[in-house]
Amino acid sequence: MTFPTLPGDVAVLTPSEFAFDLEWNNVPSLAEVCRRFGSDANRALVWLIRVRALRAWCARDGTVESLSPARMRHVCEVAARFELNDEWEFDADAFCLAVEMAADQRSRCERS
Repeated sequence: MTFPTLPGDVAVLTPSEFAFDLEWNNVPSLAEVCRRFGSDANRALVWLIRVRALRAWCARDGTVESLSPARMRHVCEVAARFELNDEWEFDADAFCLAVEMAADQRSRCERS
């Protein structure tokens, strides 16, 4: 993985790599995140970029308050792989749709 210079260059993370507690008031430092990724600064930077994009999405219109804990899991799973727009954020409408689709898919799998 190389340092992303454009939003489209931001690598995909696995849901377990991206695990993030939206209740955190402060995002960990780059050094702390690097330790999480075995000193892989590029992967740590990708994590920080995705966290920043997710926090920006959550800041919209009280989004987080309206989500159940189960839905929050879907949000983080989608954020781990969702494409960023030109502002290095998630497109709000497309992101919401992707979260809904992930939740619906999981619901169907659990009923099977």
